[in-house]
Amino acid sequence: MPLGIGVGQVVALVRETRAVESSSAYVTVSGPRAGELAAALAEGGNPAAVVVDADPLAAAVVIRLLDGEPSPAENELHRRIVRAGVPLIVLRPGGEPVPYALPEDVLDLGPELPIAALATAMVRAAPDAGPRLAARLPVLRPAVSRRLITMTSMLNALLAASNKTSGPQLPLLALAQSRMLLLLGATRGGPLPHDAQGLAMAAGPPVAASVGLGVAARTLVRRAPLQGRLVRAAVAYAGTRVLGEARLRLP
Repeated sequence: MPLGIGVGQVVALVRETRAVESSSAYVTVSGPRAGELAAALAEGGNPAAVVVDADPLAAAVVIRLLDGEPSPAENELHRRIVRAGVPLIVLRPGGEPVPYALPEDVLDLGPELPIAALATAMVRAAPDAGPRLAARLPVLRPAVSRRLITMTSMLNALLAASNKTSGPQLPLLALAQSRMLLLLGATRGGPLPHDAQGLAMAAGPPVAASVGLGVAARTLVRRAPLQGRLVRAAVAYAGTRVLGEARLRLP
């Protein structure tokens, strides 16, 4: 493989993407207007990914709708959810604080359901589950894509600025970019092949694009009138973001 990227690393990337595609993760919604919210979240996607009144401790994200102050029984339920490590998001009129829920995970529940704000909160609260849920719920894809591109760009900038990395940085940057590109494709609902040749073809373009951009970026840094960690970080950030934004424009 080019520039120190091994076959095993590419296989690991594809396996991670396959896990997104085959995931059975679901969101559970309960409380007043739960059915309405579940239908809105599942619009255009897989209804099985949003379940009303399902087991909250087995869910990827729990969404609770309240019409006022939570009762002792509701507070106890929220405590159990949080202690189990399951992300909890609460919608209530006024968005007032709720015990056991983080302030940023309590949203105002008005006449209109805050779907865009809820999608952002879900992706922030459950970043690992975000791609798996977005593959089945189109309403989450914009928020997941934004976070994936931003976080990968920031991590690559930190990596490029670091002087502590042992060995060449380009393979690490390219792998992170390839992972981003594959996940962006998987979260848009595109099926992956299951044969070896098809997998190689699926992984090849993202890896090639990342390596090609990395070589160009390295040349740019070496020819830049200013040198240093900040320059490397800026180039890594911009290059990663350009790749991600370009992938979103493709069908």
